[in-house]
Amino acid sequence: MSKFRGVKTNNAKISAKKDIREFVMSQIAKQSVLEVFSGLGEMYDSVWHKADDYQGIDKVKVFDSRDTLCGDAHKLIRRADVQRFNIFDIDAYGSPYEILDYITQTIRPCGDVAFVLTDGTNMDLKLGRVCKGIRNFVGIENHILKRASVIHDDIIRMIAKEIARRLKMRIMSMRIAKGKTGSSMRYWAITLTHDVV
Repeated sequence: MSKFRGVKTNNAKISAKKDIREFVMSQIAKQSVLEVFSGLGEMYDSVWHKADDYQGIDKVKVFDSRDTLCGDAHKLIRRADVQRFNIFDIDAYGSPYEILDYITQTIRPCGDVAFVLTDGTNMDLKLGRVCKGIRNFVGIENHILKRASVIHDDIIRMIAKEIARRLKMRIMSMRIAKGKTGSSMRYWAITLTHDVV
């Protein structure tokens, strides 16, 4: 049994998470950030405070200078004006893909857009379980797929291509970083543009 007894922890290296967000900031002009699962504000303090516009969503009420909505992110995302944003940071403990699915079916970007995702699905993928959010993006009907963790990065690339297809945009850049703990978290980001190659 895990020493954490099933308790979810914030154990990612701040520097790795910061680096991928700073890269995204360098790619998008006039940044308007929606940070879903914004927590205590580590990423806001490290990077997002430099953005032109910011809003966080988290179930825990914070009393600081950030503009945040408090409550269930899966419900609040449907009340947020997602069209207002061009950077979407979804840092869920598990799968960010159901919220990503909603956003990519809702927004119609008029300029460049970016997504920063923390993917904690590897443990489920090791057990052959594919969550609904991933299935919605890659077209897998069965929730069981043996050895799914072996193709985790390929699944992420398929999701990125589907995001681009949905938004009728081109992937300008993409980065995937793998966590070093047993959970094999994936931190990944894509920027998309309307420009034709």
